[in-house]
Amino acid sequence: MTATMNAPGAAVERWPTELPLQALCILVSLGIYLLLVVTVVGAVYALAFGLFFFVAHAILVAQVRGSAVRLGPDQFPELYRRVLDIATRIGLDDLPDAYLMQAGGALNAFATRFLGLNLIVLYSDLLEACGDDEAARDMIIAHELGHLKAGHVKVRWLMAPAMFVPFLGTALSRAREYTCDRYGLAGAGDRSGALLGLTILAAGGKHAPAVNRRALARQREDLATGWLTIGEWFGTHPPLSKRIAALDPALVEGSTVPVSGRVRALAIIAAFVAVVVVGSALLVGVWSRALREARRPAVLQEQESAPPLGTSEGR
Repeated sequence: MTATMNAPGAAVERWPTELPLQALCILVSLGIYLLLVVTVVGAVYALAFGLFFFVAHAILVAQVRGSAVRLGPDQFPELYRRVLDIATRIGLDDLPDAYLMQAGGALNAFATRFLGLNLIVLYSDLLEACGDDEAARDMIIAHELGHLKAGHVKVRWLMAPAMFVPFLGTALSRAREYTCDRYGLAGAGDRSGALLGLTILAAGGKHAPAVNRRALARQREDLATGWLTIGEWFGTHPPLSKRIAALDPALVEGSTVPVSGRVRALAIIAAFVAVVVVGSALLVGVWSRALREARRPAVLQEQESAPPLGTSEGR
């Protein structure tokens, strides 16, 4: 797409934790990059991994541009116009290329960037699952356009090292998904339709209209255990029950998620770290003692072969 939109668009507030987490990820990544630069071996490994991911991403983009169907005035013009209209609604100036692609029944969509090229990919099965509900479909489109509007695809390489830090990168990813759900709501222009778009991801197009959204949103309480909370923290996307509750807080009015799950999760992580630290200290101690024991015979042999004090050799 080459059109440019200049409408101000709907105001969308980012999820509260997104920008603080992004700043932290940038600082952590810069620190890791600095360490890699001062260690030649680390820099070599970093370049190797970077090249691998770059090539893998190039393969993905090549597959999309060569095999998916690019929307345009002469290719699914109605869907193309919806992308244009939604981009205008959320205030996205530089329009990406938009593609329709089948993915073996997967209900998904994504936005990405490659060498300055922005694009969104809409999976055909997800759009089919939305049926005649235009707001649900628009929610999906606006969510992906939201990633571009919020700049989520622009600084990936800068923050790449932080994405591998346990819990940190995934926390930022989840915050961004919440932000883009807000863009999805703004693009859909209808809360019920936007919620249906998320519900389709949970139950599929056939069953989604019959889902009790209030009951689904309250399923977030089922995650209030230590291990399930840790499992959630490792996820790049928030649970759909929490995304639905965040998009419509009225569904969970009067209901709260117990903090016990987070407390237990932190306790499990603290215990794991303690075991690793203590175990490492013990291993270092055992290894040091083994080295001393291995060196002792050599030291005794040197002492036995040394001449007595007060004597002189070679007279």
